[in-house]
Amino acid sequence: MLSKAALALAATLPLGALASSNVTFTETIEGYTFIKSGPKPESLAPKINYEWEAAQIALNLLKTSLGPDGMLTTLALAITEADTFWKNIAEISTGKIGTEDGWVSADGQGVAFLPNVTAQRFVQWYLSPLADTANNEANPEHYFKRTTVVGSTAQSDILEGWGGITTHFTVPNFSMPPNATRYPFIHSHGTEWITAAGDKALMDGTVFGVLQIAARDVTGSDYNQTMNGVHIWASVWYGDAVKDEHLEDERKHMTTEIINLTLQAQKDIESGKLVVS
Repeated sequence: MLSKAALALAATLPLGALASSNVTFTETIEGYTFIKSGPKPESLAPKINYEWEAAQIALNLLKTSLGPDGMLTTLALAITEADTFWKNIAEISTGKIGTEDGWVSADGQGVAFLPNVTAQRFVQWYLSPLADTANNEANPEHYFKRTTVVGSTAQSDILEGWGGITTHFTVPNFSMPPNATRYPFIHSHGTEWITAAGDKALMDGTVFGVLQIAARDVTGSDYNQTMNGVHIWASVWYGDAVKDEHLEDERKHMTTEIINLTLQAQKDIESGKLVVS
């Protein structure tokens, strides 16, 4: 044990004198400077990196321990508040299912350059049970997703949030190609795109939005890349009463999903979990 004199001396020495074999990392947080040190340079990173790692551990532990039914119970109040929020948007918006006007979209796009992922393979993965398994890690506000696929139509039971609006909803009719009569307002992607769309409905059947996802193959040289890629365009359509800040939350949410889901698709194809031709 150090004596009081040794401790007093240590308190007056600079960080490097206390740990001369350590490397240091300096960052500014809220306008103040902090220096941290450690023996492994590759482990030194901004504080947010450490917090992110710890948050993922805590989130996964909570989600796994609670399970879908436990999360529905735990988040019941937030879900009720979200129901009220979305019903109000649906009621006062001019856009209605089957009409072309009165709808606005949040659009998240990303191009991924992965050796085993094409547009067709991503769609195959997205409609497989592997996508539900990967759902919790695709975004921190994902709580569960349970999907049944019949032919080219997927039916999903989902609990997730966007900017804190934690919503329990279904997508009962996510189909390829989209129903043009039901959704005359969605993007008309070209023939090179694989496109699907479906309702976002609260548990009482209130349709509060429409999910549209499209994928196409792209040539790597067009993006100064050495391999070809896949372009994912995700859109969520809401009635025109929704505020732009919510659309921004959706955009950030979807671009995070695109990166994490295409990356997981690559891993599942590479490992052989998803068998592709």
